[in-house]
Amino acid sequence: MDGLLLRLIPALLLLGYASLLDWRRREIDDPSWQGLAALGVLFGIHDLLRYGTPYLAQLALSLGVTALLVLPMHHLRLMGGGDAKILLALALLFPYYPQPVTTLFPVFTLSVFVNAVTLTLLLPLLFFIINLRHLREVRSLSELYALFLGYRRKASEVRHYEAVYGRGRSFRFLLTTDAELGRAEGDDEVWVTPAVPFVIPITAGVLLSAVYGDIVSMVILSIM
Repeated sequence: MDGLLLRLIPALLLLGYASLLDWRRREIDDPSWQGLAALGVLFGIHDLLRYGTPYLAQLALSLGVTALLVLPMHHLRLMGGGDAKILLALALLFPYYPQPVTTLFPVFTLSVFVNAVTLTLLLPLLFFIINLRHLREVRSLSELYALFLGYRRKASEVRHYEAVYGRGRSFRFLLTTDAELGRAEGDDEVWVTPAVPFVIPITAGVLLSAVYGDIVSMVILSIM
């Protein structure tokens, strides 16, 4: 456990800083991921001296699998550049699981990513709970669907990290990160969806994956 804390605590401090930036600005600065990468180099030197060639093989697997995951997603605009850099830095810092946990994934960052996505999928439920007061106004399936995507806000008050997807009973469902943020004309109420500060669920995913494992593996193994 001491070895786990030695690596995990500074990583969580840096991720906490990055999460705060992501919450406020929906972007992170370079020191966030560079700090994680620097930690990865320092611990990597220690692991190389201790484990030798097997460490290099595991490091190559970790970086390779993570790159194959995040680079196409970033290219398709399904993931921000900061999120991709954070995950690659984590692949360098945690090329192997710091302790035995419940997981079906061979690479730590895959477990982290699955946890982060799973936690993010709870957002539609949160939006729906917020919008329960509008449930009586629903007249179609698209209007019901819209309750899971965001919330109402005055057009003049739309924030820089929110994208308009509906006005009245007209909705445009957003699927990628190329939506125009912070732009709304008029003074009427609009439906907005916020850009997800994905570093926050990544941070929670790191803690969960390091201590317990990933949610999906736990569910699969529990029903097998």
